[in-house]
Amino acid sequence: MKSYTKLLASLVFIAGAYGAPAFSSTPELSDRTFRTVNKVQELIATEKYSEAISKLNSALSSSKREYDRAVLLQQMGFLYSLQDNYPKAVKYFADALSLNALPAPVAQQVRYSVAQLYLAEGQFKKSVSTMKEWFKIAETTEEKPQAHAYITLASAYIQLEDYKNAIPPTKQAIAMSKDPSESWYQLLMSAHYELKQFKSVAGVLKILTTKYPKNKRYWTQLSGIYMELNQERNALSTLEMAYKLGLLEDEKEYLRLVNFQAYQGVPFRAAKTLQTAFDEGHVERNAENLEKQGAFWQQAQELGRAIDVYQQAYNLAPKAKTQIKIARLMILDKQYSEATKFTQNAAPDAKRDQKGELAYIRGMAYFELNQPDSALKAMQSAAQSPDLKAVANPWITFLESQG
Repeated sequence: MKSYTKLLASLVFIAGAYGAPAFSSTPELSDRTFRTVNKVQELIATEKYSEAISKLNSALSSSKREYDRAVLLQQMGFLYSLQDNYPKAVKYFADALSLNALPAPVAQQVRYSVAQLYLAEGQFKKSVSTMKEWFKIAETTEEKPQAHAYITLASAYIQLEDYKNAIPPTKQAIAMSKDPSESWYQLLMSAHYELKQFKSVAGVLKILTTKYPKNKRYWTQLSGIYMELNQERNALSTLEMAYKLGLLEDEKEYLRLVNFQAYQGVPFRAAKTLQTAFDEGHVERNAENLEKQGAFWQQAQELGRAIDVYQQAYNLAPKAKTQIKIARLMILDKQYSEATKFTQNAAPDAKRDQKGELAYIRGMAYFELNQPDSALKAMQSAAQSPDLKAVANPWITFLESQG
């Protein structure tokens, strides 16, 4: 802290206090003020702020020269800013500027400090107007605005929700910096987002994912922005890149990815991704998630794999709905013998119509196995269900005619 205060003190008094030769027009302090300033800097270095303020007040009460008063007021503002008393700091800095006695470079430094303090105090309009004045004066001097000055102005505009005016200074700060701060890109991105300029948001996020590839948030945000732009393929590829980089963490993120893959017409990839997530422990291998994987395999026309996974889900949580789904797939995959066995005993929650459908599927399987007697018996059982009677009776008539 001591080295920090010494540094700031030297910056505040870069002109005047020591008669710096860089500014030929810089007036000199009176001997008394010069000694006061030196003493105050010693007190600042040891963090004796109250004593320093008392010393400055005493000097201000007796000092008549405008330059001396401006330097003393400037130092007072600096002291209050060190104590986070920004309202008083702003007051003293503004008083110092109002005397028009500080050398232009020093006045500009004080003016910039005032703009930052206004920003910290939530007086955003004043911060903007002060920074505008700062830039206007900078045009008449040899001082070239640095990137942080543009960011100060942009930050004030953001706080005023004037996003349109926040964009140009932010872009300027980024353009003139070899290594722009991550927060500057975030500021630019938020301004574009609030203006619903999603293409520009995507552009900023692509830079952020390149510069900070391990930041999962940027990948997920970019994926979301692509969705806003109806670029679903890009949204998926972005999310998959986050997956390949090992950035996905919780189960919801993995499930979101596989659901998106299936939605985008790559269910095979979705099933494989989910299997990896199961194997690595990222997703719980419960009945619900196994049902999901079974559906992916089914969409991919991998019927054998779908049946296998659905059966795993059924073993964990026997449900008639799942049982019927498996039985239908067995018929489609020509697993007739397995279908006759699997449909013999209905799931505990099976209702009358579901038991009837299981019997109907069993009858079809027996028919395909060239076992007409067993098929007839199964169809007669199915016909006991009002919902299956209309489809089972023609089979019964046909099978009886074959006997």
